[in-house]
Amino acid sequence: MSSFSALWTQFFPPRNGAPLTESNLPSQAGRVFIVTGGSSGLGFELTRILYHAGGKVYVLTRSKEHAEDAFTRIQSSQSKRRENAPEQDATNTQGSLEFIHMDLTDFTTIKTAACEFLEREGPDGRLDVLFNNAGTGAVKDAPPTRQGLEYHFAVNSLGPYLLTQLLIPILSSTVRKSPQDSVRVVWPASCLVDLGSPKTGIRKEFLQNTESVKDQNELYSTSKTATWFVASEFARRQANTGIVQIAGNPGNYITNIWRSTSRLLYYVLWPILRDPVHGAETYLWMGFSQSVTMDDAVAGRYAICDGRWHPGQREDLLLALRSVEEGGSGRAAEYFDWCAEKVRDFLQ
Repeated sequence: MSSFSALWTQFFPPRNGAPLTESNLPSQAGRVFIVTGGSSGLGFELTRILYHAGGKVYVLTRSKEHAEDAFTRIQSSQSKRRENAPEQDATNTQGSLEFIHMDLTDFTTIKTAACEFLEREGPDGRLDVLFNNAGTGAVKDAPPTRQGLEYHFAVNSLGPYLLTQLLIPILSSTVRKSPQDSVRVVWPASCLVDLGSPKTGIRKEFLQNTESVKDQNELYSTSKTATWFVASEFARRQANTGIVQIAGNPGNYITNIWRSTSRLLYYVLWPILRDPVHGAETYLWMGFSQSVTMDDAVAGRYAICDGRWHPGQREDLLLALRSVEEGGSGRAAEYFDWCAEKVRDFLQ
């Protein structure tokens, strides 16, 4: 179990302590981003900030109607960027917003979305940061996805894994024309990685038979632990690409993720839930801070809310990042290989 202080600081982060915010984010003019689930919650706030910083933002989400409504609100919103923000263009040039349909419960739409993005960007296109923001909360009796996969894992982990694999080539090409460690993939996890995941993070029997685990809370916690494992394995296996892949807990916020959660739990936690803009600030740190490097990604370091490193994770989870030869359980590598097998048909 993580220390009490490690858990406390995730539930009660220092107020106004984020090092990167909308007000001081450098200009992102000329850079390209993908935000999955960018029409609401943390994704909406992140999209809004990147737009006002001059970035070209592709929002991959299910509903065109919701995306267009979000775009209207973003374009009519007031920028909070300081006039003296680093590298800010004197004309305060806005970015652009693009919608692409994608449903993480149907992997055919993920492949179609990736192909559409690549077509729109063209042969000289780029992708500077992929924010795998979209996800689901704990859903009781969740149905299997169109491909017959466990719902929480498909939405929170497998789907983003597939999208990332499909976009590795354009991310890699962007590395070659970008500053070192600036091209990234950001993976959101949860405080329940510490509190709710079983020993080694993912039960071995679950990988053998996903129906062996029924509890929605464990499925949610484990699927979020899986995002960390995937980010770490991507970084270790593909360090030569120069793509920094980093996972972390963005924090606890008032968003649509609570729609599928117990109302009682929501009201119990409501006093500590924050405005989602602070979660976007965590994403900014993970996506842009020079304090995040390839060495951190390869080491499997894990971010927490407001732009900080986790002060000390559970020993069994750290061991899961290591191979058996290195004295660990090898569960992260085992899970990564499991993902590869599940999405194989969509990578061809």
